[in-house]
Amino acid sequence: MIYRNEGVRGVFFGWSPTFVGYCLQGGGKYGFYEVFKYLYGEKAFPNMNKTAIFLGASASAEFLADIALCPFEAIKVRMQTTLPPFANTMREGLSKVIKAEGYAGFVPASPPIPSPK
Repeated sequence: MIYRNEGVRGVFFGWSPTFVGYCLQGGGKYGFYEVFKYLYGEKAFPNMNKTAIFLGASASAEFLADIALCPFEAIKVRMQTTLPPFANTMREGLSKVIKAEGYAGFVPASPPIPSPK
């Protein structure tokens, strides 16, 4: 139905914030995991069970990586759910939110996104 009404652009509308957000989340997850694994395993708790270290590092990394994802998901949701569209591009959406609400404009959308994980 979307393809019939809006064409290919309608199907892929909002892809850029999703792409950027998930790139930051994936990179953050991997990078932060390595950092926390070192900090927890070598510095903070050197004699602790390695499985607990890995789980703690993974949870900490996921938490921070989801924070990197949230602003971009907030833009995508606003782009896809408002009529007329809130913004036509990710850059336009980011500018509108920052201009109208400041950086705090991303906070209300943030808690629900990582919570289902």
